[in-house]
Order: sequence, then C-alpha cells, then structure tokens
Amino acid sequence: MDFQELVKFRRSSRWVFSKRRISDEDLKKILEAAQYAPTPHNRQPFEIIVVKDRNIIKQISEVEIRLSKEEVDGHIFWTRSKKELESKGVGVQVDVVPKFVHDLKDKPELIDDDEFWKKTMGLFSIVMQATAIMLIVIFDPKLPGIGPLKNLWGILGVGAVMQNIWLAANNLGISVHLISSQTMMVESIRKLHEILNIPKDYRILFLFRLGYEGKFGKYGTPYRRKLEDFVHLNKFSNKFTFKK
Repeated sequence: MDFQELVKFRRSSRWVFSKRRISDEDLKKILEAAQYAPTPHNRQPFEIIVVKDRNIIKQISEVEIRLSKEEVDGHIFWTRSKKELESKGVGVQVDVVPKFVHDLKDKPELIDDDEFWKKTMGLFSIVMQATAIMLIVIFDPKLPGIGPLKNLWGILGVGAVMQNIWLAANNLGISVHLISSQTMMVESIRKLHEILNIPKDYRILFLFRLGYEGKFGKYGTPYRRKLEDFVHLNKFSNKFTFKK
C-alpha cells in the first residue's frame, strides 16, 4: 500500500477476529518494523513478548478490568457524534466506545455494581480470546539516559515502536487492537507481570491484539483536524495555509 494511504487507513479494530492464523513470515515483518523504530541514542529500551499459547491468551483475557469514575468521565468527555467529528475532527465516534461505557454514562451507580463488572469482564474476555497473536511491549527504565526527562524520551521511542507495529500489520492486511484498560489498575498490572513472568522493574506500556477481520467489526475514528487548525508558520501566532 502507498505510504500516505497506509497512514490514513491505519485503524484500531475493536471486535472479534477470525480464526485465521498469522504466518511466521508476516509476524517477522511486523517485528522487524518494531526493530527499526527510532529510539533515543538507539538504546532500544523495549522488549516484546509474542503470545501464541491459547491458555496464556485466556489467562490474559481474564485479568480484571474496572474503571474509576474519573476514567469513565474521560471516555465520555471525548465521545463525539459523527456531526461533531466532521466539524471538529477531535474525539472518538460514539459507536466505537464500548457499550459498558455508555451504560455507565446512563447509570453512573453501576460503577460500584460487582455483577455489572462481572458481565462486562465476560464480554471483554470473549473479544480478547478472539485473537491470533498478542504482542506485549514492555519498557526498561533502567537503561542510562540523559537529562531529567530521560525516561520520557525512552517512552516516546517506544511510541515509535507502537506506530511501526501498527502500520506494518495493517499493510499486511492484519488488524490491530491496542488494549489499555488492563494497564490502568495496579492489581491488573501485577497479574500480567505474573502470567508473563515479567521482571518487576519493567513497565508494561501496551498490549496489542493481532488478527484478521471477522464478519463484524468496530473501527477507530477516521476524522482528524484540518492542517490549518494545528500547523503554524514560523511563529505560533501565524497559521500555516496551503495555496489553492
């Protein structure tokens, strides 16, 4: 795929994937894209765990998710209608946000309902297990860096790893879903460390589900701000515009 088309096509697929397996040849291409991502001083402060074992995937899928009121409010704040997105280009399309977030918006009292979270976890687990491969990317904060923001720069480098994985997979026709909910709770993080035998001094930054599209799908939001809304010429006070 043409690079510009690929960047615009890249999307998050938030639904069950088909049972089709990912070949080792394609997996290698995806991992090589991660290998050549730019990182500060080329220190490459990351490790990647490839999970194919169905039992381990099942264990990961059962690691509890439970959002706080602040996190629910954050999801709701950034949720937009199609009309709003077409106008502003910022936010997430309403039908992409998980159903349980909408439920919590309509009935805030559910946030303390154990039965509600049990049902939510059951659906989450089904989606998680409908996965060909999981990639867990972890960050090593122990590697020497420069200046007070050394770890921030390292994490930004791992962000480039994330983008390369995403683009490489989508270019091969493989769908990607970034899982963040399980990395927000201390207990969930502890369980993931235990399941994957990750040393305590490493940080789990993100978890990818990889697979091929099934019959149904929920995708990320394709809307973006216009260039003139965020590009400046020479000074912040000057908006950059292209000649027509």
